[in-house]
Amino acid sequence: MKYLYGKNALEYQIIINKDEIKQVHLYKTNKFEIKNLKNKGIKIKIHHDFTFFNNFNKNLNHQFIITELFSTNKDDLNIDDYLKINNNKKNHRIVILDSIEDPQNFGAILRTCEAFGINCVIYKSDNQVQINDFVIKTSMGAINNINLIKVNNISQTIKKLKENNFFIYASVLSDKAISINKINFPNKIAVIVGNEHKGISRILIDKSDQLIKIDMFGQIQSLNVSVACGILAYEITKKN
Repeated sequence: MKYLYGKNALEYQIIINKDEIKQVHLYKTNKFEIKNLKNKGIKIKIHHDFTFFNNFNKNLNHQFIITELFSTNKDDLNIDDYLKINNNKKNHRIVILDSIEDPQNFGAILRTCEAFGINCVIYKSDNQVQINDFVIKTSMGAINNINLIKVNNISQTIKKLKENNFFIYASVLSDKAISINKINFPNKIAVIVGNEHKGISRILIDKSDQLIKIDMFGQIQSLNVSVACGILAYEITKKN
């Protein structure tokens, strides 16, 4: 994406790739950040009124720190080209999103997937929240460092993954699901996580190779989808 929002996203971007920062937009009163960025050799643009910042949604809480990047995220990839480019990758981990509705969940999923070594996130072009400013802000810049593929049909995408030797897991609450603690994950895997309310659609469950679940020890037997995805991503990467 072109912009990142807030101090934390800026600091994260400086750590992972400072050279991608084109310039940082700051309000004139933010003297500490102005001095700090100048010391780091990062180009800044100081704004003396709120005109520039008023172009962005007020609910973003950008703190009058908006980072402009040279590059954009990678969601212009298509599944065919992605598989061709990465065909020889030995260990490959993909997360498939089935109809995530909340932009904060989407952004948090991207953040945890990037943090735990997921190579790619696949999401739908409809019936799914799309990438917007809230997704970008919640991802804390991770959106620029993970492969994103938007597809029209997840069922067809799963078929292509299987043709490329991916084993497909579906994360569900079911007696038929196997605990992730009991699975030795193969080298090439894709894990489906579902909608916040409805879970994974029946057609995608039927197309998966194995149902999996996270062991729960309390009375509550469900997790927020971004939290569940973080646990899955960690376990997959640890064992893969």
